[in-house]
Amino acid sequence: MMDRTKIQFMKRSKKVIIALIICGVIATAGYIVYSNRVIGSYYGSEYEYIRINNDVYELDANNPYSSSDRWLRLGRVVSEIDPSAESMYIWSVKGSDEYIYRVWGIYDGGFYRKVR
Repeated sequence: MMDRTKIQFMKRSKKVIIALIICGVIATAGYIVYSNRVIGSYYGSEYEYIRINNDVYELDANNPYSSSDRWLRLGRVVSEIDPSAESMYIWSVKGSDEYIYRVWGIYDGGFYRKVR
């Protein structure tokens, strides 16, 4: 038979585990909502430009990064012409304030360099 202190410890442990799971679910939902917000737009005949606030980024095929250098998801950008068109997800780049990384679809990614 278990003594009273072990039973109380097990009850407290269950409460702590449930509280941690609830906190995890809330944090995950918050991150998903935050990282899916629209932060700017893309434009150009081949979507060469992204505008976020007053900053303009240009597609840079000669960048020094790989897709493993992406860092935090910042949000998404939509077409300037048709905001209901497919959106692109924007990620920050580790150690750079000059570059961003965009993902469009599943595998189509590219780096954009800030031009102004």
